[in-house]
Amino acid sequence: MRERVIKSILDGVNSCSEESIGVELPDGRRIPEGRTDHTVVFRTKKALLYLLKDIEMGFGEGYMKGEIEVEGDLERVLIAGAKYLMATENQRPMQSLLLKTISKIGAVRKVLDRKNVQHHYDLGNDFYSLWLDSSMTYSCAFFPHPDADLETAQREKRKIIYEKLLLRDGDRLLDIGCGWGSVILESAQLFDIKAVGITLSENQYSFVKRKIKDLGLEGRVEVHLMHYADLKSLGMKFNKIVSVGMFEHVGRENYRLFFSTVKEVLEEGGLFLLHTIGKVNPGSQSRWIRKYIFPGGYLPAISEVLEASKGLGFCLIDIDNWRPHYYRTLKEWRKRFWQNREKVIARYGETFFRMWDLYLTSSAVSFYIGSNHLFQFLFSKGVKNDYPIMRRSFSEVPLLCQ
Repeated sequence: MRERVIKSILDGVNSCSEESIGVELPDGRRIPEGRTDHTVVFRTKKALLYLLKDIEMGFGEGYMKGEIEVEGDLERVLIAGAKYLMATENQRPMQSLLLKTISKIGAVRKVLDRKNVQHHYDLGNDFYSLWLDSSMTYSCAFFPHPDADLETAQREKRKIIYEKLLLRDGDRLLDIGCGWGSVILESAQLFDIKAVGITLSENQYSFVKRKIKDLGLEGRVEVHLMHYADLKSLGMKFNKIVSVGMFEHVGRENYRLFFSTVKEVLEEGGLFLLHTIGKVNPGSQSRWIRKYIFPGGYLPAISEVLEASKGLGFCLIDIDNWRPHYYRTLKEWRKRFWQNREKVIARYGETFFRMWDLYLTSSAVSFYIGSNHLFQFLFSKGVKNDYPIMRRSFSEVPLLCQ
């Protein structure tokens, strides 16, 4: 009976793959018999039973613990598996763990947000410096051509942000969730502006404070360890606001609060650029990633972002989708991550390495198959009729390649 179930799942997975995928059972038997391009190896009976009960969590936790191995290419196996799950989603019970709609207000919400952010970002600056680019930019890059390296692509991403925001001397720029400060630090070096960043990560806060001093940017760049809901306490107004890779942590039930806060600190006629992973339509979220990597995270649909901004005086100027660029970015991160494999294992252990390797790989797969997207929403506060007309440029050379 169990083998019939395995064979049925394999037939479905292989129908979504150009390469053959098989399994090896704990007793050494293989389904199907003979050689396959990729083989999922079950080291324990427990791991096999868990996967049959819950494919996503069973595979994720089994792989982390080394109870499941992949002989071949992990990415290709995950692509086939993800396509299979997408194709059968309407035929199986909903396994997605959407956020509960019970609102968390006041101090409770802020404590949870801080705890969730620190779970991920306070692993240590040394850890992230092993595989991020030199600017410590932990968000989607933009590859101006297929051969561009990660450093070039991250610089190009920031350049596009400055261009979309029409950044000019004299501007007051706020970065909500500033990370390790690449935008506020670089923009203040390129323009005569006042730049302010906020973060909930103590490691990021300390890092940016040191960089401000090292670069001689005191008085022009500030960083604050604070929640976005407390922004009004700064007593400052900005004409340009950006938020890169932070909105995924806000939580669907807090979207309205987020946009209301932006409205309060953004001047009339000001511009707001929101850079976030998202979905075209509301959909399921990865329970494994929410449990082990991004607790409390939720990827917004386009409609959910627009609904959150409704009635607050925002005018939508543009929506950009960089999906292939995030696939490339994650591939670059994973390559660097593997180059430092021994250092990561020595400090955090084998299970941690396998967990993050699976996270980086499965995240790349989500963009490759079109489950996840990277959106840049550009808003103005009030109608801005003098915003320059945008024109896209298109390359005949495909960016997204295997």
